[in-house]
Amino acid sequence: MSRTLHRFARPLIALVAAAAFAPPAFAARAPGALVGPIRLVPSGPDATQVAGLHRYFGDVVLSPASDGLVVVNRLSLERYLLGLNEVPPGWPEEALRAQAVAARTYALWTLSRPPAGAAATYGFDICASVECQVFSGADVVATPDGRRWAAAVRDTAGEAVLYRGAPILARYHSTSGGATLDNSQAFPGEPDYPYLQGVSSTTEQGSPLYRWTVRFPLEHLQGMLAGGGMWTEAHGRLTRAVTVRSSAGLHYPDILLTGTRKRLRVDAETLRDVVRTQGPALYPGVYPSPWITTSGRLPETLPANRVEIVTRRGVAIVKGRGWGHGTGMSQWGAYGLARAGATYREILAHYYRGTTVGEVDTSAPIAVGVAWGRPSVVATGAFDVVDGRGDVAVRGALGSWTFTPGGAGVVRVEPPQGHSLALRVGIVRAPKRAAPGERVAITYALSKAARL
Repeated sequence: MSRTLHRFARPLIALVAAAAFAPPAFAARAPGALVGPIRLVPSGPDATQVAGLHRYFGDVVLSPASDGLVVVNRLSLERYLLGLNEVPPGWPEEALRAQAVAARTYALWTLSRPPAGAAATYGFDICASVECQVFSGADVVATPDGRRWAAAVRDTAGEAVLYRGAPILARYHSTSGGATLDNSQAFPGEPDYPYLQGVSSTTEQGSPLYRWTVRFPLEHLQGMLAGGGMWTEAHGRLTRAVTVRSSAGLHYPDILLTGTRKRLRVDAETLRDVVRTQGPALYPGVYPSPWITTSGRLPETLPANRVEIVTRRGVAIVKGRGWGHGTGMSQWGAYGLARAGATYREILAHYYRGTTVGEVDTSAPIAVGVAWGRPSVVATGAFDVVDGRGDVAVRGALGSWTFTPGGAGVVRVEPPQGHSLALRVGIVRAPKRAAPGERVAITYALSKAARL
């Protein structure tokens, strides 16, 4: 490998000389197969990069499972918050602080409950996707505005939204469309928590998803319904789609779909689920539809179930509002309130009625499941490799290491190319002379990964 350094002449020459005589950073031979789970423990301040995912502070834990490797980032709760990627870090400070407190509260609630779903199956505390909280690790604070998000986390350190002295289920979403929902409306079968009641949310107009429109040619909509197993030849050709009152008394409507032979009635959430998957699969580049978001498209084919549908000239026109489940804090509502001068405590009090913001213990670590079912994992950085018995198998590992399942609780370890070679530093290109204090460029090559 080769690198180019730009330094002042004298310190650079001393640095290269020191590196040339540095002892090897690795054990003399590859560790082979290790008892899992194994931990990659950072040996310096740098984050660990996992190929295809993100860079992560704290320990990266790799566990063998029946379907591949499970990748977990284990770190402190406050450091976990630094990696959340829920709102743009360029937003107003008070909106960022409200988001930081809500996210901390949601994590504390999750830690206080038994793991469920993938967390229970694979042995971590919380997932890294929209199903929990979107977590992008160390990459978040490395963005141009990342320091603003880090400041919001730091300024609210240890604070959570409390009801009767305990952290609440602090649900939040992007945009409600004008009013949030009672918890049981968005999550049938769950209780209506006193602090998750519907409230007005009139400061969301800045959201590109406050109102949105999707147009489905009826042949496209019929294709999606057929792809989802809901429309058959017995229905004939789809001729009309229209919203009607929910037959189950839900807050979102039913959709009445009329065919030349037969009609079909489905609720809006069922339709949303079908077109979410079938639209991009059957008509890539068409769905999700173009829209005025940063990506230039809607985030999904139908961002919410709060819709009205009419049919005109062979096209089903869907007018919708909001994005997300609609319960708890509206992130774009928080943005609007902050722009209007509200503090983060006022924002939280508006969306979580009857609560207070107070100090809590955040000393417990959190294990974030960032991926599972991986046939292999490539990690790059500077770390110690610790096996499942707690023994350090490789101390001071550098470069890109590959890990694969070895069966029966074992993880196989493949070191980077040149791992067993002695460290050699060669100068590829350098000026013949340089004056003291002059800035110069020197290109050097290493026989293997090393820290200079």
